[in-house]
Amino acid sequence: MSRAGGSREPGAERPGGDDHAARAEAAAAPPWVPRTCVWEITLACNAKCEHCGSTAGVARPAELDTAEVLALIEQLADLGCESVTLSGGEPLLREDWPVLARSIGGSGMQLELITNGLLVEKQAEVIAAAGFFAVTFSVDGPAAIHDELRGVPGGLDRLLAGAAELVKRDVRIGAATQVNRRNLDHLSEIHDLLFTHGFDGWQVQLTMAHGRAGEQDDLCVDPTELPRLQAILIQLREQQALFMQAADNIVYMSRFELALRTGIGQRARFWTGCGAGLSVVGITSDGTVRGCLSLPASADEGNVRERSLAAIWQDPEAFAYNRRFQIDQLAGPCRECPFGTICRGGCTSQALSVDDSPHSNPYCLWRVTQQAEP
Repeated sequence: MSRAGGSREPGAERPGGDDHAARAEAAAAPPWVPRTCVWEITLACNAKCEHCGSTAGVARPAELDTAEVLALIEQLADLGCESVTLSGGEPLLREDWPVLARSIGGSGMQLELITNGLLVEKQAEVIAAAGFFAVTFSVDGPAAIHDELRGVPGGLDRLLAGAAELVKRDVRIGAATQVNRRNLDHLSEIHDLLFTHGFDGWQVQLTMAHGRAGEQDDLCVDPTELPRLQAILIQLREQQALFMQAADNIVYMSRFELALRTGIGQRARFWTGCGAGLSVVGITSDGTVRGCLSLPASADEGNVRERSLAAIWQDPEAFAYNRRFQIDQLAGPCRECPFGTICRGGCTSQALSVDDSPHSNPYCLWRVTQQAEP
């Protein structure tokens, strides 16, 4: 899951207020609130990325229509959702996206966008008028690497042209990079590129073996390469040029955990386990609900055409991998880990991309470091 850098965090303390009233409100509230929603509003895409976890390209046969989407936005607001990120595919290919954006903002939810940037220059005025808190561009390397990974000659130049148009209109822009073997040694170049072109934040995540990425044996980094990745990120973070943050599927519990997880200017934070089905919900373009869009279809909890979002979210049997987690579910080396009760095996989607267990994750710096010791 991916937002542009920013200091606002879902669930942050509210200043002031009556303590007794706040406690009573908390006691009456349901135990889980979908504070953050990442919504694949279409699977259509104008790129063909080698590392796409959704194998995007063509719209799903029965994507939600405008009326269905607007009703679903109301349901999200009623459930207490605070932030909605429009994703895809390429969300700007959906013609009614401005209607969706206005409805989300009008419902009091923070509005964000993840885009490949290919259509941004042409739609910059409409994007600027939509009221996005931030627009996040997917940037995967300097031009040669970015364009090859995405299958679009000149793709990075088009992305940067679109970003420039948004900067002119005072729209806050960020970037998300999927780290894989093609770009691992080019992160410094990406960092400098983003800083030069006025990006406010940078989120770094690992390419996972889903979708097209899962069809290639040499694309995903190996867990043994995590210490090198960590060293690169720490070195870049020390420059304090960009708001940098490691995403949920990258590194855990090393001595640099706070530095990697905490962006400049944020209060200290560290990994406390997967939020899918606890504070995060993913919705696909045909109305399927899962805890996170990165999870496989086996983690689907239902469809809003068959049950309301509230019924799916509040189902006591739903999202069991997180809501009903017990420490004895940890598997492999995670079972012996001293951080197991906090980490719960790291990113659930990452774990399932390499193992049948959602609670055994080899992509862990602590594990790699321990295994490397004599």
